[in-house]
Amino acid sequence: MADAEHPGMQDQDREQTMTIRLLVSSGQSSLRIVPVLKESLTIGRRPYNDIPLDDLTVSGEHALIRTVNGESTLIDLGSRNGTLVNGMDSKQRVLQGGDVIDIGIYRLRYIVDRGAAAAEPSSDGALMPASVEFLNGPRAGSVQQVDRAITRIALHPEQVAVVSRRKGGYFLTHLEGLSFPQVNGQLTGLSAHRLDDGDLIELGGVMMRFRLER
Repeated sequence: MADAEHPGMQDQDREQTMTIRLLVSSGQSSLRIVPVLKESLTIGRRPYNDIPLDDLTVSGEHALIRTVNGESTLIDLGSRNGTLVNGMDSKQRVLQGGDVIDIGIYRLRYIVDRGAAAAEPSSDGALMPASVEFLNGPRAGSVQQVDRAITRIALHPEQVAVVSRRKGGYFLTHLEGLSFPQVNGQLTGLSAHRLDDGDLIELGGVMMRFRLER
């Protein structure tokens, strides 16, 4: 009965429980996480773009991501060097969770989180400091502080994850590699996985423990 009276309610609820983000990196450096909150998101070298990418390999107005009803479409705006999605030249393409977009020297990973509220990276002072302790492998016994909005955990170039510091806490996200990280023995998949004190993270066969420093 309620659905008949409010035909758009189910679609609206679905959108409210889905978060779309772009994880921006260049080379071995993770730069920032950009939440997709607008219907049209422009990407280019000019500073007025929603995602400015400052390098000559990027055109002034390079590409556009248009999101309608939770579906995002990448549109190349006639850029000089083109836009790649999963290694293929793309003029226009509907994006799927996990897709990798290459624009000049930059890489943007399209991430869809379902059932999570939207949240931007934040250095919220209310969050306790955190760290990752390496339990085995070449860095066994060492500790990596999670003291930035995005902290990259890279054991080798082929297997990379990031821990993002957000208003809702700390979240682990797969970035590069054929296998997903595991948290407490469960694969994280393409979604951001919230971390709690003492969680065991496995990445490329290396075990780590996430710690909140109380």
